Amino acid sequence: MRAFRLLSWIPAATWIGMRAYVGQYDGWGAWAAAPLLLVPVAVSAVFVGIGLLLSVSSRAACSATADRVAIGIAALPLLWIALRLATS
Repeated sequence: MRAFRLLSWIPAATWIGMRAYVGQYDGWGAWAAAPLLLVPVAVSAVFVGIGLLLSVSSRAACSATADRVAIGIAALPLLWIALRLATS
């Protein structure tokens, strides 16, 4: 679980990077580059799944808060997409 906590920032960092990359385009270019945003969403889904499996399998109560924070950080791209779908 320690490795997961150290790597949980990767989905959020890839989301920020891909948003910056897609943001440099306008019009049809942004529309054509937008599928690249699915990469961090897929990475986020994998990380959240792994985090949930690891947290269920380890029953150490002392690190439960840190595990939840790591899973929350890994879930940021998924939460962003869910928020965008709910508000538009």
